[in-house]
Amino acid sequence: MHGYQDRGSNVPRGRFADTGRFGRLFPELRTQKKMSPEPAVLGAAGGPMDGGSPPPTDTSQDNPRIKAGYTFLGQFVDHDLTFDPTSILEQQIDLQATRNFRTPAFELDSLYGLGPGAQPWLYDKTKPFRFLIGENGNDVPRNFQEVALIGDPRNDENGIISQLHTSFLKFHNAVFEKHTDASQSGPSRFEAAQKLVRWHYQWMVLHEFLPRLVGSKTVKRMLQKPRFRFPREPFMPVEFSVAAYRFGHSQVRPGYGGIGTGGAILFPADPDNIPHLGGGRIIPPDRQVNWAAFFGTNAQPSKLIDIRLSSTLLNLPNSVIPPGVPAHQRSLAIRNLQRGLDANLPSGDDVADFLDIPKLKAKELWKDVKGGSGEGPLWFYCLREAEVRAAGHRLAGVGAEIVAGVFVALMLADRASFLAQKPGWTPTLPSAQKGRFTMTDLLNLANNLQLQAEDLATLPGGD
Repeated sequence: MHGYQDRGSNVPRGRFADTGRFGRLFPELRTQKKMSPEPAVLGAAGGPMDGGSPPPTDTSQDNPRIKAGYTFLGQFVDHDLTFDPTSILEQQIDLQATRNFRTPAFELDSLYGLGPGAQPWLYDKTKPFRFLIGENGNDVPRNFQEVALIGDPRNDENGIISQLHTSFLKFHNAVFEKHTDASQSGPSRFEAAQKLVRWHYQWMVLHEFLPRLVGSKTVKRMLQKPRFRFPREPFMPVEFSVAAYRFGHSQVRPGYGGIGTGGAILFPADPDNIPHLGGGRIIPPDRQVNWAAFFGTNAQPSKLIDIRLSSTLLNLPNSVIPPGVPAHQRSLAIRNLQRGLDANLPSGDDVADFLDIPKLKAKELWKDVKGGSGEGPLWFYCLREAEVRAAGHRLAGVGAEIVAGVFVALMLADRASFLAQKPGWTPTLPSAQKGRFTMTDLLNLANNLQLQAEDLATLPGGD
Protein backbone atom coordinates (compact mmCIF):
# COMPACT_ATOMS: atom_id res chain seq x y z
CA MET A 1 0.00 0.00 0.00
CA HIS A 2 3.01 2.29 0.26
CA GLY A 3 4.17 2.55 -3.34
CA TYR A 4 2.45 3.69 -6.53
CA GLN A 5 3.71 3.50 -10.09
CA ASP A 6 2.32 6.95 -10.90
CA ARG A 7 4.49 8.72 -8.35
CA GLY A 8 4.54 12.41 -9.09
CA SER A 9 1.75 12.49 -11.66
CA ASN A 10 -1.31 14.67 -11.11
CA VAL A 11 -0.67 15.24 -7.42
CA PRO A 12 -0.96 18.48 -5.46
CA ARG A 13 2.09 20.71 -5.14
CA GLY A 14 0.05 23.55 -3.71
CA ARG A 15 -3.31 25.20 -3.92
CA PHE A 16 -3.03 25.49 -7.72
CA ALA A 17 -3.07 21.72 -8.27
CA ASP A 18 -5.61 20.09 -10.59
CA THR A 19 -6.34 17.08 -8.37
CA GLY A 20 -5.71 16.40 -4.76
CA ARG A 21 -4.31 14.05 -2.24
CA PHE A 22 -2.25 15.95 0.30
CA GLY A 23 -0.90 19.41 -0.48
CA ARG A 24 0.20 22.71 0.99
CA LEU A 25 -1.68 25.85 1.95
CA PHE A 26 1.53 27.86 1.96
CA PRO A 27 3.87 26.52 -0.74
CA GLU A 28 5.56 29.93 -0.74
CA LEU A 29 6.96 29.48 2.77
CA ARG A 30 10.31 27.94 3.59
CA THR A 31 10.53 24.69 5.51
CA GLN A 32 11.47 24.61 9.18
CA LYS A 33 14.48 22.31 9.15
CA LYS A 34 15.22 22.13 12.87
CA MET A 35 13.84 23.16 16.22
CA SER A 36 15.26 23.81 19.66
CA PRO A 37 14.77 21.80 21.75
CA GLU A 38 14.54 18.78 19.45
CA PRO A 39 11.32 16.69 19.34
CA ALA A 40 12.76 13.96 21.56
CA VAL A 41 13.39 16.53 24.31
CA LEU A 42 10.41 18.88 23.93
CA GLY A 43 7.84 16.08 23.68
CA ALA A 44 9.31 13.61 26.14
CA ALA A 45 7.55 12.28 29.23
CA GLY A 46 8.53 14.48 32.15
CA GLY A 47 9.32 17.38 29.84
CA PRO A 48 7.57 20.73 29.38
CA MET A 49 4.70 19.16 27.42
CA ASP A 50 3.88 16.61 30.12
CA GLY A 51 0.61 17.69 31.77
CA GLY A 52 0.58 14.85 34.29
CA SER A 53 -2.44 12.74 35.20
CA PRO A 54 -4.56 14.96 37.44
CA PRO A 55 -7.45 13.24 39.26
CA PRO A 56 -11.05 14.34 38.55
CA THR A 57 -10.97 16.48 41.70
CA ASP A 58 -8.26 18.66 40.10
CA THR A 59 -10.11 21.24 38.00
CA SER A 60 -7.07 23.37 37.11
CA GLN A 61 -6.96 22.01 33.54
CA ASP A 62 -10.72 22.08 32.89
CA ASN A 63 -11.98 23.74 29.70
CA PRO A 64 -15.61 24.76 30.32
CA ARG A 65 -16.07 26.00 26.75
CA ILE A 66 -15.52 22.61 25.11
CA LYS A 67 -17.13 19.63 26.84
CA ALA A 68 -15.39 16.26 26.82
CA GLY A 69 -17.48 14.76 24.03
CA TYR A 70 -16.25 17.31 21.49
CA THR A 71 -12.72 15.90 21.80
CA PHE A 72 -14.02 12.66 20.34
CA LEU A 73 -16.31 14.37 17.86
CA GLY A 74 -13.16 16.15 16.64
CA GLN A 75 -11.50 12.76 16.21
CA PHE A 76 -14.55 11.50 14.31
CA VAL A 77 -14.46 14.56 12.01
CA ASP A 78 -10.73 14.05 11.41
CA HIS A 79 -11.35 10.45 10.37
CA ASP A 80 -14.04 11.68 7.97
CA LEU A 81 -11.57 14.02 6.26
CA THR A 82 -8.19 12.36 6.15
CA PHE A 83 -6.49 8.99 6.37
CA ASP A 84 -2.86 8.27 5.49
CA PRO A 85 -2.12 4.62 6.40
CA THR A 86 1.28 4.82 4.73
CA SER A 87 2.89 7.22 7.19
CA ILE A 88 5.98 6.01 9.02
CA LEU A 89 7.57 7.94 11.85
CA GLU A 90 10.92 9.55 11.09
CA GLN A 91 10.59 8.95 7.35
CA GLN A 92 10.63 11.93 5.03
CA ILE A 93 7.12 12.48 3.69
CA ASP A 94 6.79 12.69 -0.09
CA LEU A 95 3.58 14.64 -0.71
CA GLN A 96 3.86 13.83 -4.39
CA ALA A 97 3.34 10.14 -3.61
CA THR A 98 1.18 10.20 -0.49
CA ARG A 99 -2.46 9.42 -0.99
CA ASN A 100 -5.32 10.53 1.23
CA PHE A 101 -7.53 7.46 1.58
CA ARG A 102 -10.41 9.74 2.56
CA THR A 103 -12.10 12.32 0.37
CA PRO A 104 -11.33 15.79 1.77
CA ALA A 105 -15.02 16.53 2.35
CA PHE A 106 -17.55 16.41 5.16
CA GLU A 107 -19.47 13.58 3.52
CA LEU A 108 -19.24 10.80 6.14
CA ASP A 109 -17.47 8.30 3.89
CA SER A 110 -16.01 6.92 7.15
CA LEU A 111 -19.62 5.99 7.97
CA TYR A 112 -21.17 5.08 4.61
CA GLY A 113 -18.10 3.48 3.09
CA LEU A 114 -18.71 2.79 -0.59
CA GLY A 115 -22.42 2.23 -0.03
CA PRO A 116 -24.65 -0.84 0.37
CA GLY A 117 -23.86 -2.14 -3.09
CA ALA A 118 -20.06 -2.19 -2.77
CA GLN A 119 -19.77 -2.82 0.99
CA PRO A 120 -22.91 -4.76 2.01
CA TRP A 121 -21.33 -5.94 5.27
CA LEU A 122 -21.84 -2.45 6.70
CA TYR A 123 -25.59 -2.67 6.23
CA ASP A 124 -28.44 -4.69 7.74
CA LYS A 125 -29.50 -7.52 5.43
CA THR A 126 -32.90 -7.79 7.13
CA LYS A 127 -33.52 -4.04 7.00
CA PRO A 128 -32.27 -2.83 3.62
CA PHE A 129 -30.52 0.54 3.38
CA ARG A 130 -30.07 0.75 7.14
CA PHE A 131 -26.81 0.22 9.01
CA LEU A 132 -26.09 -2.97 10.88
CA ILE A 133 -25.82 -2.41 14.63
CA GLY A 134 -24.06 -4.66 17.16
CA GLU A 135 -26.11 -7.39 18.82
CA ASN A 136 -26.66 -5.48 22.06
CA GLY A 137 -27.84 -2.39 20.18
CA ASN A 138 -25.11 -0.20 21.69
CA ASP A 139 -22.02 -1.20 19.75
CA VAL A 140 -20.73 -1.25 16.21
CA PRO A 141 -21.16 -4.56 14.34
CA ARG A 142 -18.21 -6.93 14.69
CA ASN A 143 -16.98 -10.19 13.22
CA PHE A 144 -16.33 -13.28 15.34
CA GLN A 145 -12.89 -11.92 16.26
CA GLU A 146 -14.47 -8.68 17.55
CA VAL A 147 -13.04 -6.62 14.69
CA ALA A 148 -15.36 -3.70 13.94
CA LEU A 149 -17.23 -3.84 10.62
CA ILE A 150 -17.24 -0.10 9.95
CA GLY A 151 -16.15 2.33 7.26
CA ASP A 152 -13.01 3.45 9.14
CA PRO A 153 -11.16 1.12 11.55
CA ARG A 154 -9.81 4.10 13.50
CA ASN A 155 -13.32 4.70 14.84
CA ASP A 156 -12.78 1.66 17.04
CA GLU A 157 -9.55 2.97 18.62
CA ASN A 158 -11.30 3.58 21.95
CA GLY A 159 -14.66 2.82 23.49
CA ILE A 160 -15.90 6.41 23.33
CA ILE A 161 -15.37 7.00 19.62
CA SER A 162 -16.71 3.54 18.74
CA GLN A 163 -19.93 4.34 20.62
CA LEU A 164 -20.02 7.75 18.95
CA HIS A 165 -19.77 5.96 15.60
CA THR A 166 -22.65 3.73 16.72
CA SER A 167 -24.73 6.83 17.41
CA PHE A 168 -24.11 8.06 13.85
CA LEU A 169 -25.20 4.65 12.53
CA LYS A 170 -28.39 4.95 14.58
CA PHE A 171 -28.83 8.55 13.41
CA HIS A 172 -28.93 7.42 9.78
CA ASN A 173 -31.34 4.60 10.62
CA ALA A 174 -33.67 6.96 12.49
CA VAL A 175 -33.64 9.48 9.63
CA PHE A 176 -34.29 6.73 7.08
CA GLU A 177 -37.20 5.26 9.05
CA LYS A 178 -38.89 8.42 10.36
CA HIS A 179 -37.94 11.30 8.07
CA THR A 180 -38.02 9.95 4.51
CA ASP A 181 -40.85 9.02 2.19
CA ALA A 182 -41.63 5.31 2.54
CA SER A 183 -43.27 5.31 -0.90
CA GLN A 184 -39.93 5.95 -2.60
CA SER A 185 -37.83 3.11 -4.00
CA GLY A 186 -35.16 1.78 -1.64
CA PRO A 187 -32.18 3.41 -3.39
CA SER A 188 -33.97 6.76 -3.73
CA ARG A 189 -35.03 6.69 -0.10
CA PHE A 190 -31.47 5.82 0.95
CA GLU A 191 -30.11 8.78 -1.02
CA ALA A 192 -32.68 11.10 0.56
CA ALA A 193 -31.74 9.91 4.06
CA GLN A 194 -28.04 10.20 3.29
CA LYS A 195 -28.45 13.78 2.09
CA LEU A 196 -30.40 14.73 5.23
CA VAL A 197 -27.77 13.10 7.46
CA ARG A 198 -24.87 14.73 5.63
CA TRP A 199 -26.38 18.22 5.52
CA HIS A 200 -27.36 18.18 9.20
CA TYR A 201 -23.89 16.89 10.09
CA GLN A 202 -22.28 19.63 7.99
CA TRP A 203 -24.49 22.32 9.51
CA MET A 204 -23.65 21.11 13.01
CA VAL A 205 -19.91 21.05 12.24
CA LEU A 206 -19.98 24.55 10.75
CA HIS A 207 -22.36 26.28 13.15
CA GLU A 208 -21.82 24.51 16.47
CA PHE A 209 -18.57 22.54 16.55
CA LEU A 210 -16.36 25.05 14.71
CA PRO A 211 -17.53 28.11 16.72
CA ARG A 212 -16.59 26.26 19.92
CA LEU A 213 -13.10 25.76 18.53
CA VAL A 214 -12.36 29.19 17.06
CA GLY A 215 -15.13 31.60 18.11
CA SER A 216 -18.28 32.68 16.27
CA LYS A 217 -16.75 35.89 14.91
CA THR A 218 -13.96 34.00 13.17
CA VAL A 219 -16.47 31.59 11.57
CA LYS A 220 -18.68 34.47 10.42
CA ARG A 221 -15.71 36.33 8.94
CA MET A 222 -14.48 33.18 7.18
CA LEU A 223 -17.91 32.57 5.63
CA GLN A 224 -18.14 36.18 4.42
CA LYS A 225 -14.61 36.24 3.05
CA PRO A 226 -13.01 32.78 2.86
CA ARG A 227 -9.31 32.75 3.68
CA PHE A 228 -8.56 29.76 1.42
CA ARG A 229 -10.14 28.42 -1.74
CA PHE A 230 -9.50 25.40 -3.94
CA PRO A 231 -9.88 26.63 -7.54
CA ARG A 232 -10.07 23.05 -8.80
CA GLU A 233 -10.34 19.78 -6.86
CA PRO A 234 -9.68 20.07 -3.11
CA PHE A 235 -6.77 18.41 -1.33
CA MET A 236 -5.93 17.85 2.32
CA PRO A 237 -3.51 20.58 3.52
CA VAL A 238 -0.70 19.20 5.65
CA GLU A 239 -0.55 22.43 7.67
CA PHE A 240 -4.05 21.46 8.82
CA SER A 241 -3.80 17.67 9.16
CA VAL A 242 -0.26 17.44 10.55
CA ALA A 243 -0.32 20.54 12.76
CA ALA A 244 -3.26 22.86 13.43
CA TYR A 245 -6.02 20.26 13.69
CA ARG A 246 -3.99 18.12 16.07
CA PHE A 247 -4.85 20.59 18.83
CA GLY A 248 -7.32 17.96 20.09
CA HIS A 249 -4.48 15.86 21.46
CA SER A 250 -4.02 18.43 24.20
CA GLN A 251 -7.70 18.14 25.17
CA VAL A 252 -7.59 14.42 26.00
CA ARG A 253 -7.99 13.62 29.69
CA PRO A 254 -6.29 10.57 31.25
CA GLY A 255 -9.72 9.17 32.12
CA TYR A 256 -13.40 10.01 32.02
CA GLY A 257 -16.47 9.75 34.20
CA GLY A 258 -19.84 8.78 32.81
CA ILE A 259 -18.70 5.31 31.75
CA GLY A 260 -21.03 2.61 33.04
CA THR A 261 -21.70 3.35 36.67
CA GLY A 262 -18.36 5.09 37.20
CA GLY A 263 -15.32 6.06 35.17
CA ALA A 264 -12.51 4.52 33.20
CA ILE A 265 -8.89 5.15 32.28
CA LEU A 266 -8.13 5.81 28.62
CA PHE A 267 -4.89 3.81 28.31
CA PRO A 268 -3.96 2.07 31.59
CA ALA A 269 -0.61 0.37 32.03
CA ASP A 270 -2.40 -2.80 33.19
CA PRO A 271 -5.52 -3.08 31.01
CA ASP A 272 -6.35 -6.58 32.26
CA ASN A 273 -6.97 -5.38 35.80
CA ILE A 274 -8.05 -1.72 35.44
CA PRO A 275 -11.31 -0.48 33.87
CA HIS A 276 -10.31 1.08 30.58
CA LEU A 277 -11.61 2.47 27.30
CA GLY A 278 -9.49 0.47 24.91
CA GLY A 279 -11.10 -0.35 21.58
CA GLY A 280 -11.03 -3.37 19.32
CA ARG A 281 -13.45 -5.38 21.43
CA ILE A 282 -17.13 -5.79 22.20
CA ILE A 283 -18.21 -2.95 24.46
CA PRO A 284 -19.06 -4.53 27.84
CA PRO A 285 -22.10 -3.26 29.78
CA ASP A 286 -19.91 -1.52 32.37
CA ARG A 287 -18.19 0.49 29.60
CA GLN A 288 -21.34 1.96 28.08
CA VAL A 289 -21.11 5.74 27.62
CA ASN A 290 -23.58 8.00 29.39
CA TRP A 291 -23.81 10.76 26.78
CA ALA A 292 -25.09 13.28 29.32
CA ALA A 293 -21.58 13.17 30.81
CA PHE A 294 -20.02 14.13 27.46
CA PHE A 295 -22.44 16.52 25.73
CA GLY A 296 -24.92 19.10 26.99
CA THR A 297 -25.14 21.54 29.85
CA ASN A 298 -24.04 19.17 32.64
CA ALA A 299 -21.26 17.33 30.80
CA GLN A 300 -17.72 17.07 32.12
CA PRO A 301 -15.25 19.47 30.48
CA SER A 302 -12.42 18.60 28.16
CA LYS A 303 -8.87 19.58 29.03
CA LEU A 304 -7.57 23.05 28.12
CA ILE A 305 -5.96 23.60 24.73
CA ASP A 306 -2.35 24.23 25.69
CA ILE A 307 1.09 22.70 25.25
CA ARG A 308 0.54 20.10 28.00
CA LEU A 309 -0.67 16.62 27.09
CA SER A 310 -1.91 14.03 29.56
CA SER A 311 0.96 11.78 30.63
CA THR A 312 -0.81 8.72 29.26
CA LEU A 313 -0.34 10.12 25.73
CA LEU A 314 3.40 10.44 26.24
CA ASN A 315 3.82 6.71 26.82
CA LEU A 316 1.33 5.01 24.55
CA PRO A 317 0.75 1.31 25.33
CA ASN A 318 0.98 -1.71 23.01
CA SER A 319 -2.75 -1.51 22.38
CA VAL A 320 -2.08 1.72 20.45
CA ILE A 321 1.56 1.38 19.35
CA PRO A 322 2.91 -1.99 18.12
CA PRO A 323 5.08 -3.93 20.62
CA GLY A 324 8.78 -3.29 20.23
CA VAL A 325 8.48 0.40 19.35
CA PRO A 326 11.20 2.33 21.23
CA ALA A 327 10.16 4.35 24.26
CA HIS A 328 10.83 7.75 22.65
CA GLN A 329 8.48 6.89 19.78
CA ARG A 330 5.65 6.14 22.20
CA SER A 331 5.18 9.81 23.00
CA LEU A 332 2.39 11.33 20.91
CA ALA A 333 4.00 14.74 21.36
CA ILE A 334 7.32 13.53 19.95
CA ARG A 335 5.53 11.83 17.08
CA ASN A 336 3.61 15.01 16.20
CA LEU A 337 6.70 17.22 16.38
CA GLN A 338 8.78 14.81 14.31
CA ARG A 339 6.03 14.40 11.75
CA GLY A 340 5.90 18.18 11.33
CA LEU A 341 9.59 18.19 10.43
CA ASP A 342 9.18 15.19 8.13
CA ALA A 343 6.30 16.93 6.33
CA ASN A 344 8.49 20.00 5.74
CA LEU A 345 6.04 22.31 7.46
CA PRO A 346 6.83 26.00 7.86
CA SER A 347 7.22 27.40 11.37
CA GLY A 348 4.32 28.94 13.23
CA ASP A 349 6.19 32.27 13.20
CA ASP A 350 6.44 32.27 9.40
CA VAL A 351 2.77 31.39 8.97
CA ALA A 352 1.79 34.21 11.33
CA ASP A 353 3.83 36.66 9.26
CA PHE A 354 2.32 35.34 6.02
CA LEU A 355 -1.25 35.67 7.34
CA ASP A 356 -0.50 39.07 8.89
CA ILE A 357 -1.27 37.84 12.41
CA PRO A 358 0.72 39.32 15.32
CA LYS A 359 3.37 36.80 16.32
CA LEU A 360 3.89 35.39 19.77
CA LYS A 361 6.80 36.94 21.59
CA ALA A 362 9.73 34.65 22.31
CA LYS A 363 9.03 34.75 26.05
CA GLU A 364 5.44 33.69 25.38
CA LEU A 365 6.34 30.96 22.92
CA TRP A 366 9.10 29.38 24.99
CA LYS A 367 7.81 30.02 28.51
CA ASP A 368 9.00 27.29 30.90
CA VAL A 369 10.79 25.45 28.07
CA LYS A 370 14.45 25.01 28.95
CA GLY A 371 16.59 25.65 25.89
CA GLY A 372 13.64 26.93 23.88
CA SER A 373 14.73 29.34 21.18
CA GLY A 374 14.11 30.31 17.59
CA GLU A 375 10.93 29.73 15.67
CA GLY A 376 8.19 27.47 16.97
CA PRO A 377 7.06 24.29 15.16
CA LEU A 378 3.58 24.84 13.76
CA TRP A 379 1.73 22.32 15.97
CA PHE A 380 3.39 23.57 19.16
CA TYR A 381 2.87 27.19 18.07
CA CYS A 382 -0.89 26.70 17.64
CA LEU A 383 -1.19 25.14 21.09
CA ARG A 384 0.78 27.95 22.72
CA GLU A 385 -1.31 30.57 20.90
CA ALA A 386 -4.50 29.07 22.35
CA GLU A 387 -2.93 29.06 25.81
CA VAL A 388 -1.62 32.64 25.66
CA ARG A 389 -4.35 34.41 23.71
CA ALA A 390 -7.51 32.49 24.65
CA ALA A 391 -6.66 31.11 28.12
CA GLY A 392 -6.70 27.60 26.61
CA HIS A 393 -10.45 27.77 25.95
CA ARG A 394 -10.23 27.82 22.14
CA LEU A 395 -7.84 28.25 19.25
CA ALA A 396 -6.57 31.71 18.37
CA GLY A 397 -4.44 33.40 15.71
CA VAL A 398 -2.74 30.99 13.31
CA GLY A 399 -4.48 27.89 14.66
CA ALA A 400 -7.94 29.41 14.44
CA GLU A 401 -7.28 30.82 10.96
CA ILE A 402 -6.08 27.49 9.53
CA VAL A 403 -8.80 25.33 11.10
CA ALA A 404 -11.69 27.67 10.28
CA GLY A 405 -10.30 28.48 6.84
CA VAL A 406 -9.85 24.84 5.84
CA PHE A 407 -13.26 23.79 7.18
CA VAL A 408 -14.97 26.46 5.09
CA ALA A 409 -12.79 25.86 2.01
CA LEU A 410 -13.45 22.12 2.03
CA MET A 411 -17.18 22.60 2.43
CA LEU A 412 -17.33 25.16 -0.38
CA ALA A 413 -15.32 22.86 -2.64
CA ASP A 414 -17.71 19.95 -2.06
CA ARG A 415 -20.32 20.45 -4.77
CA ALA A 416 -22.79 18.29 -2.83
CA SER A 417 -22.53 20.18 0.47
CA PHE A 418 -25.31 22.42 1.71
CA LEU A 419 -22.89 25.37 1.73
CA ALA A 420 -22.15 24.93 -1.98
CA GLN A 421 -25.66 24.00 -3.10
CA LYS A 422 -27.90 26.00 -0.80
CA PRO A 423 -25.95 28.19 1.66
CA GLY A 424 -29.12 29.62 3.24
CA TRP A 425 -30.45 26.17 4.11
CA THR A 426 -31.36 25.52 7.75
CA PRO A 427 -31.90 22.17 9.50
CA THR A 428 -35.31 20.50 9.27
CA LEU A 429 -34.95 17.53 11.63
CA PRO A 430 -36.36 17.72 15.18
CA SER A 431 -34.19 19.90 17.42
CA ALA A 432 -34.32 21.89 20.64
CA GLN A 433 -34.30 25.12 18.62
CA LYS A 434 -36.05 25.32 15.27
CA GLY A 435 -33.68 25.95 12.38
CA ARG A 436 -30.63 24.81 14.33
CA PHE A 437 -29.03 21.41 14.89
CA THR A 438 -26.43 20.51 17.52
CA MET A 439 -24.59 17.39 18.55
CA THR A 440 -27.03 16.98 21.43
CA ASP A 441 -29.92 17.05 18.94
CA LEU A 442 -28.20 14.31 16.90
CA LEU A 443 -27.67 12.13 19.98
CA ASN A 444 -31.23 12.71 21.14
CA LEU A 445 -32.61 11.61 17.78
CA ALA A 446 -30.28 8.63 17.48
CA ASN A 447 -30.62 7.31 21.04
CA ASN A 448 -34.02 8.60 22.21
CA LEU A 449 -32.38 10.87 24.78
CA GLN A 450 -33.27 14.29 26.18
CA LEU A 451 -29.91 16.02 26.48
CA GLN A 452 -30.01 19.78 27.05
CA ALA A 453 -27.95 21.78 24.56
CA GLU A 454 -25.72 24.66 25.61
CA ASP A 455 -26.12 28.23 24.44
CA LEU A 456 -22.95 29.11 22.51
CA ALA A 457 -23.35 32.78 23.42
CA THR A 458 -22.83 31.97 27.11
CA LEU A 459 -19.64 29.94 26.75
CA PRO A 460 -16.40 31.32 28.22
CA GLY A 461 -13.38 32.08 26.08
CA GLY A 462 -14.66 34.99 24.02
CA ASP A 463 -16.49 35.05 20.72
